[in-house]
Amino acid sequence: MIKWAKVLSTSALGTAIAFSSITTSHAAEMKTAKAETTEHVSISQAQAKGIALQDCKGTVTSTEFKQESSVYVITIVTNNLEQRIVEVSASTGKVVKKQEVKLWTQNQVKESVSKQYKGAIQSITFNKETREYTLTVVDGKVEYTLTVDGLTGKVIHENKKELQLMSEQKIKEGAVKQYSGYVYSLEFKEATSQYIAVILKDSTQYTVTLDAFTGKVVNTSQQAVKLLTRQDAKDLALATYVGKVRMVEYDKNAAIFTVKIIKDNTEYTITIDAVSGEITHVKQDKLQPLTENDVKVLALKHQEGKVEHIELITENSITVYVLTLVSGSKQQTLKFDAYTGQECS
Repeated sequence: MIKWAKVLSTSALGTAIAFSSITTSHAAEMKTAKAETTEHVSISQAQAKGIALQDCKGTVTSTEFKQESSVYVITIVTNNLEQRIVEVSASTGKVVKKQEVKLWTQNQVKESVSKQYKGAIQSITFNKETREYTLTVVDGKVEYTLTVDGLTGKVIHENKKELQLMSEQKIKEGAVKQYSGYVYSLEFKEATSQYIAVILKDSTQYTVTLDAFTGKVVNTSQQAVKLLTRQDAKDLALATYVGKVRMVEYDKNAAIFTVKIIKDNTEYTITIDAVSGEITHVKQDKLQPLTENDVKVLALKHQEGKVEHIELITENSITVYVLTLVSGSKQQTLKFDAYTGQECS
């Protein structure tokens, strides 16, 4: 029993020694392999990107390390929308291979999409990271958002939505923001689903066609326009309502003149289109004449003295107060508009 035990012990010892030798040998091989791998990779991924970009200017879209050949494969999209694949040695840092792949241009993508979709292309953008184009196409009441592969030119994603007709107020707000002027007129064309806006800015008239669903400008033209002067507006108002002009005001944000005329005991507020010269609105207000005391106060502000006489008369279709003012040895006759208080000659 002891001898067997001894044999077993010796056998076990031999096995242990053999296993130890195998383990040590394997560890040495792994260490050598690791050293060899480390020896082959002396350039980092960041350094490889820098080397590739020195050779080819653009945006890096992907980086891959191929262990079997110990190279970095770097994909770059240039500013000219060309795709370049550059291989950089991980051990030497040298460019070992270059490959050029032509991407589709914007015009090529537009042409291809136009054959597939009937609507108008509203916008197109390119993402260098994904090498994809994004287009917005509007066909009547439908808006398509398309994603197109920049390598193949194929539509890889489509999003479709129904558009709502924009309100006149929204269209006006957009037009004013874009042209910094006044929307003189706005007309909706149902047949083409478009708004025609006439916008005034200073002495320029813009005629703008806008898509009724998107608000995008489809077409625009401009021309110089002659606006009425203050004197023109005054003359137009007096040609219709003879009286005394109390006020002439111009609103440049609405391109209208407002003229106030007093005739007898009525005040006429006349609105005149500064472009066409047309009287667009007239408002009448009955006035109450100033009191004698009001007119006396006005006269004494004009000149010190004593009011000896005052009477209300109609002269040249204008109601006036006539009063006599005595100051020392001087006597003066003054006239004031009975409704405005303005001194009359």
